[in-house]
Amino acid sequence: MTAMRHYWLATAAKTGAVLADLPGLSVPKVKKVIGRYEPATASFPLVGKGVPVDWERILIEGATVFHLLRDNPNDPAHGIPVWGGMLVRPPRTEADDVQLSLQTAEWYFDGRYVGDKKYTGVGQNLIVKDLVESFAAAGPNGGLPIRVEIVNGGDGKPRDREYQNSDDKTLYSVLQELMGVIDGPEWTIGWEWQANPERITPVLYVGDRIGTAKPAWMPSPAAVFEMPGSVLSFTDDRSYGRGKGANVVMAKSSGQGGARPESTPMVAVDDLRPTFEYRFTPSTSIKDVGTLDEHAQAKLQILKDGSPTLEMVALADRGPLLDVDWFIGDDIGYSIGKSSRSRRQPAAIQVDPEGYAPASPVDGEGYGSMAGLTLDTDNYAEPAPDTRPIVPAYPRGREGVARVIGWELEPQGTPTVTPILYAPE
Repeated sequence: MTAMRHYWLATAAKTGAVLADLPGLSVPKVKKVIGRYEPATASFPLVGKGVPVDWERILIEGATVFHLLRDNPNDPAHGIPVWGGMLVRPPRTEADDVQLSLQTAEWYFDGRYVGDKKYTGVGQNLIVKDLVESFAAAGPNGGLPIRVEIVNGGDGKPRDREYQNSDDKTLYSVLQELMGVIDGPEWTIGWEWQANPERITPVLYVGDRIGTAKPAWMPSPAAVFEMPGSVLSFTDDRSYGRGKGANVVMAKSSGQGGARPESTPMVAVDDLRPTFEYRFTPSTSIKDVGTLDEHAQAKLQILKDGSPTLEMVALADRGPLLDVDWFIGDDIGYSIGKSSRSRRQPAAIQVDPEGYAPASPVDGEGYGSMAGLTLDTDNYAEPAPDTRPIVPAYPRGREGVARVIGWELEPQGTPTVTPILYAPE
């Protein structure tokens, strides 16, 4: 298999025009998450081969975007834009290189403020579109050359929202608040090539959901990561610590005492845990209790079962390929420890009606408490004495489906990718 090549180039932030190839740029890792900006660090050489002639222009903070691209077999002249980071800080010293601080383009939204806007019964995706076009694509000095594409849900759920210039709310905080309500719009920024003139420009994708869910009729998603296979490591971590788990959630806004707007306490019935409470402020300017209720409901869905975190690191050029076989927001599958060397007949699981059923009631490989479960040992075949499971934590293997809410890529050396997975079941 031919190794996948990743490479870097710089573009002008205001136009997207290509400034230079950057063969000497070193970036250990980059990260992307739905609805959030992420940092990266880079080493920009000032001596040696490959240093751009106009490097001083490239190192103007706030004016340059650094792009990671991957070879495109269908168009060798134009690589696939994988990631883009705006230059925030380029401190120069006596050294032969400059250590750069980068942020994904969502960071730009945190430096733009929302003016007076009122929406009554307007689809939430249209609200996001109008806000971005009004307060990111335009400005006294211009804005980013960004276009907005609605990818799922059409206009979206009708919402009532009012924003005032005097509230001093950034576009980033407003979009995060809107995404944080129950069934709120999701959004993320990608990059695309443009022609005449040739340039790379940002695209904000917004919809009721970013990415594709696994259809109910499909036994597994189109992209499945396997160990043995492309997966190098796998971690299933769970927490019910502060901010990680709660079964009673309340959202509040600014104010004092009884004058403070707050939601109804949202409760998830829990037969196993005592009451764990969590209170938070999604925005200091929310006055409508119904909006606070929606925020509390959305947060409860995240916290009620704790915070199970799946993490797997895979070879980027083996198995499913990022932005080819799977994209941010997609459902993907994983199969850990399944092989002919260690495969055994799984135990049949019987669910006590009083117990808590796991996500996969046939083989017990999903999430869930084991309370109320019994094993039918007649259907369980013990392994041969000299058989050792490939992954001891999952002696019968582990299969499942999770949603990719972000990813981390290490492009140097042997490229690896870490999907950031959300699997609440």
